[in-house]
Amino acid sequence: MIVKIKTRKRPSFKQLLDYMLHDKDRLFDERGNSFVIAHNLRGNTIDDWTEQFKQNETYRTRKRKDSVMLTHEILSFHKDEENISLEKMEDMAREYIRQRNPNGIFLAVPHTDKEHFHIHIIASGVEYKTGKAMRMSKEQFQTLKKNIQSFQQQVYPELSKSIVQHEKKDKAKITDKEYQIKLRTGREALKEELADKIDQCLSKSNSMEDFLQRLKDNSINPYERGGKFTGVLYQNRKFRFNRLQINIAKVVELNRTVERQRQIQIMRGGKKNMAKTRA
Repeated sequence: MIVKIKTRKRPSFKQLLDYMLHDKDRLFDERGNSFVIAHNLRGNTIDDWTEQFKQNETYRTRKRKDSVMLTHEILSFHKDEENISLEKMEDMAREYIRQRNPNGIFLAVPHTDKEHFHIHIIASGVEYKTGKAMRMSKEQFQTLKKNIQSFQQQVYPELSKSIVQHEKKDKAKITDKEYQIKLRTGREALKEELADKIDQCLSKSNSMEDFLQRLKDNSINPYERGGKFTGVLYQNRKFRFNRLQINIAKVVELNRTVERQRQIQIMRGGKKNMAKTRA
């Protein structure tokens, strides 16, 4: 099983929760059932959970400008894994949280894309009400990957296609990095790469004009629909903003700025025409 952790230094709790819970790739069984693991969280709405993540961040003991506010963690299984089930995925996610740090705040949801089963997890940057950072060293992360895979092999030996070599490379097995590349090729890998680039452009932009120029500088070409910028063309593929893990709220605000500017130009144009008519 692949374990991936991506850090975020902005408090984008709601944006990630929206993606995890509302994305069309969320996994349901034939009866329409799924699971949501809310660890050290109360309530059952995105707004409830967002507020608790934000509130917990106020307990942070050591505050820095580059502090990790949250992590987006993904557990991925091989696309050809025939013996996977929601029950097994939920058990693996709960065990992962236990090994990762049961003192943190977590929310986990299963997803699938082209039969690639994976679990999205949002984790707090600090432990629950203690303010202690949840960071791990490279050695600790390596140990976590080995231990959660050991649990998988012991409890679910039938998930044999999702075994990854986390140590030294040999001819019979592929490394974690190689397996990850094979597993996450194509559109999903491209979407992830693109989302990171757009996020960087957004964080540095003060206007839509600035944002669009930064996109073009990164070979990302935006397109409009209904007079609003709704997505981009990247490497000959179209991606809509609402399908990427980016700060949609800022894109919406920049779109509103563009619309206001257009309205002002229309009004000014009308006034000029009226002045010419009177003259």
